[in-house]
Amino acid sequence: MHPSLASLLILLGPVAMAQPAFEREAPLGPMGVGYTDTLLHAAGVEYSGFGYTGPAPLFVQHWFPMDAKNRSAPLSYGALRERQLPDGLASVYAALHAEMERSFIATDLSGSYPDHEPIDYGKSSLAEVLEQVMRTATLSQRAAPARRSDAPVIIYHHGSQGSSDENVAMAEYFASRGYDLVSANFHWPHADAPYGMEGFTNDPGALRAVLRYAHSLTTSDSVFFIGHSWGAQMGWYTLHSPGPVRAFVSMETTLETKTDTNEIKDKWAWLYDALVTRGEVLPIPVLLLANTQRDAPFAFLAGRSTSGLHAASIQPFDHESYTSAYFLRYYHRDRFPQPDTAAMAQQLARYGEHLSLIDAFFHAVRSGGEFPREHFREAFFLNRTTGERKP
Repeated sequence: MHPSLASLLILLGPVAMAQPAFEREAPLGPMGVGYTDTLLHAAGVEYSGFGYTGPAPLFVQHWFPMDAKNRSAPLSYGALRERQLPDGLASVYAALHAEMERSFIATDLSGSYPDHEPIDYGKSSLAEVLEQVMRTATLSQRAAPARRSDAPVIIYHHGSQGSSDENVAMAEYFASRGYDLVSANFHWPHADAPYGMEGFTNDPGALRAVLRYAHSLTTSDSVFFIGHSWGAQMGWYTLHSPGPVRAFVSMETTLETKTDTNEIKDKWAWLYDALVTRGEVLPIPVLLLANTQRDAPFAFLAGRSTSGLHAASIQPFDHESYTSAYFLRYYHRDRFPQPDTAAMAQQLARYGEHLSLIDAFFHAVRSGGEFPREHFREAFFLNRTTGERKP
């Protein structure tokens, strides 16, 4: 099946199954989950492609708490990507959507865990698996959010070649607990370059636009940032100035296992310049997550924040397991047999443990209380570090 036809079927087809039971691993809160989208532009970041030239467009997705009694039909995963856009941007979004589909197939559908060998879905093609997976129901209901409230807001920044909706389960988990969660595309499609590997990679302009939007949603000072992989690297690169968030969750930058400073300087020169050459220290609490399976702080990032809680999963946890998109195929295992069902069930349980850990971290920051370390000792090695700004 051609990918474009699969996309059409996703949008037109009926919801094929109930909401995946992420809540079994990470129980939801008492609120319903509202969803909307909006369009922003990254001032100072120029983009040209697919008939458009101008400030880089940000296709924002926004989840928020709502009265659980006001339940309407939930959206499918595919329907979360439906948009009404002006003609000048419709072609850009269509190209972005196609790139997100290709990335989803390559990252979340094609390889098994933990060996990353190609999955044989029998008579079903990857496009057919994608079609079925994207028909899955979410908990999200399209609605209009409050114009401004005192709810805390989380910004989610995806990894390289990722997508704004790669962590829908995280968004719904926190929305059901009274948080808004905002995400956006931090990549743009380029006809002559691989997705996520060209243009504005380390330009903070897009993130600053999303930060302004997040602050416009709340009357409180509780704006938080969660970044995965490259998104986490962008947090370390940008959040030291002007200090726009109250706390930061760094989900495996991929530097946590690095000890060779020459390698870091060579491969991540922009991050090395900020954290080492300029000696930047994030003036906010940071929860650092990584799959080192070692009872020790993460060497390169130790001391890079005024208060850092290093949490290493005791059991193996895949780099992609930080995203709920990675588990969507698992919920269709009866229709599409998969060789790694038992291993994926274990990964899913650990995904839930990570959400609970983040929730407890944010609660401690908001309340000024102590982080309940004893609740998480069976799942994580926990270490604290502090840093000081250079004079």
